Amino acid sequence: MGACMVQPPASRVQAAEGVVRAGDLLEAHHTSLLLDALGPKVEALVPFSSLPDDLEVWIQGQPRLYAFPGSQVADAEGLWSEHHHRVLLARNADNLERTLAHELVHAALDEPWQLLPGTLEEGLCDLVSAKLCPDGAARLRAGRLCSAALACGGLKLELRLSWPNDKREWLARVTLSGEDQGEKPQSRVFDVQAGLSSTALTSGTKRGFYGLAFLVIERAEAAIGLQGIADLCLKADAQGLDEVPHTWLLDAAGLVDETLAWREAAVEQMGPDELRELVQMYPNFAVDALHSWLADENLGAGWPEGLVAELELLGGPTISLVGIDSLLTSLQDKQLDDSQDEGVEAALLANASSPSTGH
Repeated sequence: MGACMVQPPASRVQAAEGVVRAGDLLEAHHTSLLLDALGPKVEALVPFSSLPDDLEVWIQGQPRLYAFPGSQVADAEGLWSEHHHRVLLARNADNLERTLAHELVHAALDEPWQLLPGTLEEGLCDLVSAKLCPDGAARLRAGRLCSAALACGGLKLELRLSWPNDKREWLARVTLSGEDQGEKPQSRVFDVQAGLSSTALTSGTKRGFYGLAFLVIERAEAAIGLQGIADLCLKADAQGLDEVPHTWLLDAAGLVDETLAWREAAVEQMGPDELRELVQMYPNFAVDALHSWLADENLGAGWPEGLVAELELLGGPTISLVGIDSLLTSLQDKQLDDSQDEGVEAALLANASSPSTGH
């Protein structure tokens, strides 16, 4: 089997917390600094945690252990191989530091935490990585809470547009839907181990379980702390249970086993920062609505002066879309694409109406 393993990256740096291997020394050195900064913080924050002495971190194009085709996990930005004590990171991960923090939590968790059921360990890793990497916390929370809501029925939004001193208001209601997760996905998160590479799930379904796990852990941590969640694991172990009972975790998180209640809880957890991140991650619904309303406006280099554009997440926060530069860029790109299409169409019509000349 050893011959089937991928070869280690070429460059090696010995860090205080472990060995880092990457494509070149600069990349390996940069990652070693992240490892040495994050390792002690994980152990200090998470009860009953310690990193293995022989830990290695590999930076790859796509995280994979084996060389044969199909061995990599689609969409994975990081993997933890417990058998090899190896963290595998995608070079182009959305946030390398946050992804490393997530995988280090997996690597550091000692025995009591193994009693967390289903996908809950992934929620724990996400929670800790958000705490240790605050610059990326809003984006992570937006993605996970949105996925939880989509798994439980979707998100409902309302877009309101108007000009100053104009009593008319243009309103659009938008529903974001995800993959069908079947009945009671909130119950299945306690049974399905979505984080295992051997678990056969679509990307959308896996994201849904990650989101639901994050929702449970974040709400439980807010109520009883990480030590309180660890104590539930110890209590289950003392009683000879194979895992923490679902009801204990539901009680700690203030949740009931009803799909609609979980969707509402996910929406309630989202703040203005998360809604802005959601717009930047999935801009098309806002771009399409804004573009149709501003079709006759020349956006130029900035937002039209005086425009009032508010987006409300029903049951959650309301934000102004004006000033979200990435959204403006998407609007300008769509406007440019439309003008180019119109130019091509006009040229085709002109050619079609021109008399042909025979020879």
